Amino acid sequence: MEGGKITFAKLCHEELLRQKERDSIGLYAEKRLHSVLKRWMYDDFSAHEQKVPQRDGKTSRFVADILTPSGEIIEIQTGELFRLAKKIAFYMEKTDLKVTLVHPLTAQKWVSWMDPATGEVGARRRSPRHDTVLSGIALLRSLSPFLGDLRFSVLFPFLELDEYRLLDGGGESHKLRSHRYELIPLSLVDAVQLTAREDYLVYFPTELPDRFTAKVFQKHTRLRGYALYDAIGVFEALGAVQRIGKEGRSTLFEKTI
Repeated sequence: MEGGKITFAKLCHEELLRQKERDSIGLYAEKRLHSVLKRWMYDDFSAHEQKVPQRDGKTSRFVADILTPSGEIIEIQTGELFRLAKKIAFYMEKTDLKVTLVHPLTAQKWVSWMDPATGEVGARRRSPRHDTVLSGIALLRSLSPFLGDLRFSVLFPFLELDEYRLLDGGGESHKLRSHRYELIPLSLVDAVQLTAREDYLVYFPTELPDRFTAKVFQKHTRLRGYALYDAIGVFEALGAVQRIGKEGRSTLFEKTI
């Protein structure tokens, strides 16, 4: 892991210099993070952006971020995972190749606010928000049919990030619904890989009572909103819980493990 951290830091530095040479800071915000992760996973450009052959040998319309010579597909997704659902379904149903999905999570983030008119940047502050493996698992609901399949792995790199946001939002602070200007990867803090069903179940809150509602699940996981219900949905797909009825207006779940 230590070697991985050193390599990641080196790639972050190289990509920062490369973008400065292009004199286009801000235009490649997501691409920079994507590029660092792609090179960290497989630093051979000849394997990048390759069309994926179907099981029958025909060339498909899908282009993988990485297709290794050994026949492994690696997809890097820094945005919403549901956008990859059709692509992953094709890989799993129409090929025999192993598939790894890489999705970065935040271990630590520093936020700076920028005036969109002057370009002036305010003080850099540490954000209290960070991700957990469980909050990452909640993001996988659209990929539930493939979780636990040994051909499909999910890799969560936990990163330290610098985020620059524009003061172009609503409210007195102009921060409400503001836009991200730049997201810069700084370092790799940790990485967690999930493949087998048991890998996911390690993060299931076993201290839950045998029967519980979403409100009880929230107390034990601190997940909220969509993440709360998506996490329950993932564990339901993995066979860890099942719906058994209602408790008042709330759905009642039961542990099956």
